[in-house]
Amino acid sequence: MLQALRGLRHKALRNFNDSHIKETFTTLTGNKENELFHGCTFDKVAGLTLKDCVLTDSKFVTKGVENALGFTVTLDCHSFTNVELSDDLFDLLLLLLCKGKGNTDKRRKLLFDVIGKERAAELLDQMKHLER
Repeated sequence: MLQALRGLRHKALRNFNDSHIKETFTTLTGNKENELFHGCTFDKVAGLTLKDCVLTDSKFVTKGVENALGFTVTLDCHSFTNVELSDDLFDLLLLLLCKGKGNTDKRRKLLFDVIGKERAAELLDQMKHLER
């Protein structure tokens, strides 16, 4: 609780370009910069860029690769407090980490133990077809 209050105090000192409190966005695209999204729900985020936005207590209910492709978000400790990701968005984020280099043992564990080999193959195949 104390950590959440500290985060709110940090946000109160910041001037946002726009504020959204407990709003639901079924489809949101374009570029959003330095905006507050507190307790909001996001569904389709394909093509959305959230740069330097605060997402505290927000929820992403995104289902399907096609509804997440091209979603870009900058992350920091204050902006991502209590953010909930859908299973698909969480798996896609982990999959992006697995596509990199280095930390081979950790990436292998994420791929096989967390995402699952079949699920990873399914997501990669969907991404491949959608990126054409």
